[in-house]
Amino acid sequence: MGGYRRNAWVVIAEIRKDTADWAAVPCMKIIEEAKDYIVDHTEYGRGLSLVLGDEVIGLIELYAAYELSGDFMGYYMKKAHRCKGYMTEALTALRKKWTEEGEEIPMLWIYPDNFASLRVAEKSGWTYQCSHIMDINCFNQLVVLYK
Repeated sequence: MGGYRRNAWVVIAEIRKDTADWAAVPCMKIIEEAKDYIVDHTEYGRGLSLVLGDEVIGLIELYAAYELSGDFMGYYMKKAHRCKGYMTEALTALRKKWTEEGEEIPMLWIYPDNFASLRVAEKSGWTYQCSHIMDINCFNQLVVLYK
């Protein structure tokens, strides 16, 4: 196992532990749980890491939303780096890049009571579309969709 892969597992485990209160995934306590998550989502999703210095501080994950006929994104930030504008800056840059390249802009899905993420979405240029019940990790959950 290469050092890079192991570091990726540690980072995802750390971020998932920090964001388990919002994310529809169980809190990952050990590296093997993070490894399983990466393996599952390598096949179905694409992700970006937000890096500050040498530290990965956040993730942006892109998935195919078969029931919604398009792509959607979720994003996570380590607690120590929230409220500093990093995620807003990253999402704004992605949106600008996709717009300039004429690419389809994916939807964001956010839990309705995650007010900080709702603000980040709006500051980054996404606008509210609708609320929708999605099957997330085998649970029907209400999410707010931004496009």
